[in-house]
Amino acid sequence: MENKSSSVAKKVIIAVCIVAVVALGVFLTIFFINKYNNQDPNEGLTESVPSTEVYEVKDYSEYVAKNPETIGWITIPGTNIDYPVVQTQNNSYYMNHNYDRNSDYHGAIFMDCRNNPTDLDPNTIIYGHNSYTDGKVFTNLAKYENIEFYKQHPVVEFNTLERCYKWKIYAVIITNRQPREDNGYVFNYVYPHEVSNFKEYIGELNKRTLYFTGVDVKKGDKLLTLQTCIRTLDIPGYRAEGGIVVIARAVRPGEDPTVDTSVAKINPNPKYPQIYYDKHGLNNPYANDQRWYPAEVK
Repeated sequence: MENKSSSVAKKVIIAVCIVAVVALGVFLTIFFINKYNNQDPNEGLTESVPSTEVYEVKDYSEYVAKNPETIGWITIPGTNIDYPVVQTQNNSYYMNHNYDRNSDYHGAIFMDCRNNPTDLDPNTIIYGHNSYTDGKVFTNLAKYENIEFYKQHPVVEFNTLERCYKWKIYAVIITNRQPREDNGYVFNYVYPHEVSNFKEYIGELNKRTLYFTGVDVKKGDKLLTLQTCIRTLDIPGYRAEGGIVVIARAVRPGEDPTVDTSVAKINPNPKYPQIYYDKHGLNNPYANDQRWYPAEVK
């Protein structure tokens, strides 16, 4: 009799459990249907934002009044690079004229004449002399040949008259300006416009950089390219037209503008112009490398 009662009780319990599971399923189905019907169609979507973080605008009107060709200002914190940037219709005038437009072998720090100084191009190029002796203009830029100097100064501030920006250094390369110094080739890093082979360009920088900074670059990032001359490629009886080039990318919206320099490491085999290998009696492992040329986006 007890066994029969126990069997009935078990059946009742099972039936109750089945009803409860079905009821819960119906409840959850109704809940999620209602939630879906009431959902904001824009939930989970974000507005498109600029690829570059813009900081508080600074007033450079005093400098524009002195020289109407003033287009911005460049500062590398912790160095003596802290100058107005000018631009004129060619890339020769400010090679031997200073900011006040007086004849001066120091020249001025100036933007490439092809660049847009208001709405920055994909690659903004800025030039300045290395005076070697008195530390003026871009002399300190040559110190980026040393990774320890980079670790102390990983961020550049370059502002236009309308906007202020910060730039994280991505790569530092040594290059030539005469084809005869690199088997008839000059690496064209001074191309201001968008290119369809951007990925290959970054790949070329990765080969050439003296050290890896740990900073990343993505398509759509704006680049800042700083150049000055350097004596690294000189050989006895020949003064090469060598240059050191610092390539940085703009800080992105919401990104921390500081850099973890502890991850920076030396490139054990950077790509140099041929003259460097000749100077040191070395075999050039990149002699047969494919040459990069900018492919402009039509």
